[in-house]
Amino acid sequence: MNKFKQFITARSISLGLILMLAGVMYISTLVPQQIDSTPGTMEAWRSGHASWLWLVDVLQLHSIYGQPWFAATILCAALSLGVSSYDQLVVTRRKLHSTATSSAEEIAVALSRHLLESVAHTNRYRSIKIGSGDNLKFIKNPWGYFGVILLHVGMTLVILVSLYVSLTGRQGALMLVEGEQRDGRQPWNAHQHGLMVAPLQLPGAMRLDRVRVHFDDKNRQQEVSSDISFTDQSGRTESLIASINRIQHYRGLRIYHAAQYGDAFTVTFTDREGNSHVERIMVQQAMDPAKSGYSEDFSVTWSPFLFDAKYFADADRKSMLSTNPELFLRMLDGGRETARTSLTRGVTANLGEYRVKFDRVEKWSKLIIVDITGISAIFAGFAIIMLGGLIHYMAPPRELIGIRQRDGNYNIYWKAVYFRDFFVEERDQMITTFNEGSLV
Repeated sequence: MNKFKQFITARSISLGLILMLAGVMYISTLVPQQIDSTPGTMEAWRSGHASWLWLVDVLQLHSIYGQPWFAATILCAALSLGVSSYDQLVVTRRKLHSTATSSAEEIAVALSRHLLESVAHTNRYRSIKIGSGDNLKFIKNPWGYFGVILLHVGMTLVILVSLYVSLTGRQGALMLVEGEQRDGRQPWNAHQHGLMVAPLQLPGAMRLDRVRVHFDDKNRQQEVSSDISFTDQSGRTESLIASINRIQHYRGLRIYHAAQYGDAFTVTFTDREGNSHVERIMVQQAMDPAKSGYSEDFSVTWSPFLFDAKYFADADRKSMLSTNPELFLRMLDGGRETARTSLTRGVTANLGEYRVKFDRVEKWSKLIIVDITGISAIFAGFAIIMLGGLIHYMAPPRELIGIRQRDGNYNIYWKAVYFRDFFVEERDQMITTFNEGSLV
């Protein structure tokens, strides 16, 4: 047991585990996560990183936080920090009550107990019980000893709760067009769940009623929100408004509005044989009348080609509130553009071997539904870490130790636990006071 304790609390192991977790979190920003990305984003990333796909797929890096190896890493880090926290508490208690003077400076000799206690009190040093013996100890800022412990406890709490979240958390993402409804029988666009829970199910039917994108008089975007409604099995309907940076709640679930939203264009493709294929193309919101919004490359089952799209909110490039958007379609063969056309509502045009018609446009948005408990405890852990750091750096302890001599007087020792050079004036002032007192 002792060997395991020594191994798990070794500085290289503890630091290595923490750095590994930090590295994993950084990797999650480089490798698109399934829950936060659209299929097109994933496909485009994978196409551009073909040489790394073997590693990405083996470690399941597209859903890092739901993997067993990630949970095991968190558990090891929590054990290391938890044991270290206990050891740190033992060491701190020993330091708090110890009268050892090996690292202290002798600043006075042969002083009376009364003078020692008077100077200590004047300089706001508190008396500390040291158990048996006749020696005396006074500490200024004794809570400063606990700063490092709080740092360890805070990190342990954050990591333990993160482990709980990774094992029990679940979430799903839906990309909905206005008027579209989903329920638990239909698949998520993306989902993720911990090892100890089943995939998330919607508590009834969810409908996207309306997407609202507000612009000011200079065509600058101000706010994005989506009106949604839930209908339970009893037929009761509850309406909510989800918006970016504002979390909504429904029956224990949290609903986030993603930064992915825009216009969904319904386009009819007609091939040379006269077969028609209706496609709904989701394009990210344009930010300015003169700037276009883009879709990702997408494939279809009825054509060997890839397609992508962009659009301007106004064919005249004047207003974001126009009802006359202009859609551009491209046809790609192996990444090379083979055809391009532009469309407005109701217009038919040629795109390579296809005839295309812009039928209608609707708003769409991506909503993320989350069932996770423990996030508040993670923030509490970070608060404890900050408190520990503040105590450690803003309240360094200083000690006065009185070692009793045979004649009943005391030799006085002073020590600053850290940042000694900041407190030499305080030490010198006490030396002067002790010397003046001994002459009285």
